[in-house]
Amino acid sequence: MENIANIVHIGELIAVSKVFELNPFRMVTLIEKGIMEVFETKDDFIAKYGNKETYDELDNWCELNNGKIFTKPKAGSEYNSIH
Repeated sequence: MENIANIVHIGELIAVSKVFELNPFRMVTLIEKGIMEVFETKDDFIAKYGNKETYDELDNWCELNNGKIFTKPKAGSEYNSIH
């Protein structure tokens, strides 16, 4: 696993923590386990999930103004690496 600090900044975690109703430490743990995902660009996100109106396979997702997208696939989803 790549060092989380190379992927996200603490400010980004704080910014999206309210959306996911998780504290930044828990979010780091979920990212490390592959339960949450971070996409550098919207194109990366669309390459995996497609360009749709709704994303039923995700519990939630959030796009920051810098273009990064944080996602949390639903448990049991084919997109969630933990089944």
